[in-house]
Amino acid sequence: MKQKGYISEFINGGRIVAHGQVKSLDNPFSLPDGIPFSIYVRPKAQTEQLDMTMNVKCWQEKVFSDAPFTLNDWSPLAVEAIGADVSILDRYDIFWGSGSAVEV
Repeated sequence: MKQKGYISEFINGGRIVAHGQVKSLDNPFSLPDGIPFSIYVRPKAQTEQLDMTMNVKCWQEKVFSDAPFTLNDWSPLAVEAIGADVSILDRYDIFWGSGSAVEV
């Protein structure tokens, strides 16, 4: 099928088909219609850290809570929203990736 927006079950199974960069966390970040997404965290400076934590709400959760994210790798978590945190983008570049078509 070649219609825009159609993602086959095969491709949707663990593949990122839309992505972007989180440019602001002045407010919580989420994709339209609550589409779940994965997160890639890249440190802006050399670090010995292997991971970091962010306040997120996963797709099946009702509240935000801290969750660990491995640096320099896509997270397996199905995130629905990243909590507001104006300082985190000073230290990290954060990218989102989704298995669904996204228009932002």
